[in-house]
Parts: sequence; C-alpha cells; structure tokens
Amino acid sequence: MSMPRLVLLLLSVSLPLAASAQSEHPASGRKTIEVSATEKIEVIAEIATIKIGCQNQAPTKDAAYAENTRMANKVIQAMLDAGVPKEAIETETLSLEQEQDRYEAKLNQPLRYFASQKWQIRAEASEAQKIVDIAVAAGANQIENVEWSVKDPAQLEARAYAAALKRAKDLGEQTASQTGLKLGEIVSIVNSTSSNGRFDRAGGGFGMFAKVAAPKMAMLKLQLGMVEHEASVTITFSIVP
Repeated sequence: MSMPRLVLLLLSVSLPLAASAQSEHPASGRKTIEVSATEKIEVIAEIATIKIGCQNQAPTKDAAYAENTRMANKVIQAMLDAGVPKEAIETETLSLEQEQDRYEAKLNQPLRYFASQKWQIRAEASEAQKIVDIAVAAGANQIENVEWSVKDPAQLEARAYAAALKRAKDLGEQTASQTGLKLGEIVSIVNSTSSNGRFDRAGGGFGMFAKVAAPKMAMLKLQLGMVEHEASVTITFSIVP
C-alpha cells in the first residue's frame, strides 16, 4: 500500500482557536471539525485482456483479404489448439483499405491494399505470456496492448474505501487529542473514489478460462500488471463541549 495523502482542517495553535478550527452549522449550532484522508489499495492483476492482430498488404484487395484470412485462421486455430476457449477470443477490428496518397506512393507504382484483423483475448493474468507467444509464433504481427484487471473490482473498491475511512477516523482522534478537543458523533461522511488500471467488464465469465499449453520458445516478455484503486473520504465530527 502506498503512503496515504492526508488533508486536514487543522486547528490553529493560538486563539481564536474555535474560529479557525471549528465551523458551525447554522441549523443546529453544532461546532464541527472535518478530517480528510486518501488511501490506495494495490493488488496483483488477476485477469489479462490481450490485444493482438495480424496485418498484411497485397497488390489487389482480393489477395490482401485472402492472405489476411489465412493468417487469421492460423493464429486463431493455434490458440484454440493450445486450450484458449473460443468464447475468450473477441474480434475487435477488421479492415481492408487501399493505400492513400498520404503515403507518397510514386505515380509509376500501383497502389497496394492493406488488410488487418485485431482481437481481444481474455485470460487469467498468469496465462498472458503463453498466449502472446503462441499468437506470435502462429503469425500474429501486431501486439497492441495488455490490459490488467481483477475478478472483483467492487471488493477492491470497498477495501480502499474502508482503509480511507479508518485513516480519517484515526486522524480525527489524533487531531482532537493534540488540540484538547473531544470528538462527538459523526455528522457526515463524503467519499470519492478513483481507479488506476482497468477493471474487468461486466459479464466476465471467468470460469471459462483454461490452462494454456506453453510454446516451444518464449518471445516477448510480459511483466505481470498491478491494479489499484484509490478512495478519499471527508468525515465531519461534532465537537463535544
């Protein structure tokens, strides 16, 4: 866990103490103090979404399309043979386009056609390296990104919120003790959260992931990702006379 970032409505050392440290709610006349704290929880990723693809070019659109289809079928079949469930492979983009003038093609050279397919493969994080190696060995020539996530983002959010809440309460007690005040009941709690790293989308179906057979040689080395969630809370305490 990283060091928390703390924001306090601290009490002034000299009088008028009450004026700077305490605020009154017009409706109730209660004197209050506010304490804010931020905590971040970081965990090792459990799920990987791997974005890979294959791209090729040819003098005609039919040739480009046919070759790309052949490459794609080979990559997909290699992953299926290795144990990647069909449901875990999702087509993200499919394109077939002609070379444009912006590529500065010479007038005496015919324009070429480009074809590409990209997929998202969802797997357990521990299987990401094997899947990349298998796809590249089978002919994939594009590796766009690997997104890391967790199986239960709500649980990670709850842990971050609980940590921030505890920290804010501890700070409130410390502040009161150091300034000679006595905290009363909690008047209000305001929280906000932010996530860094990507969480799993709804309808994950994590049970479908199978172990993947390792390829004969390792290629690109992946570092297992981290997923973090940050929560901030502001607690308003009443002050007991």
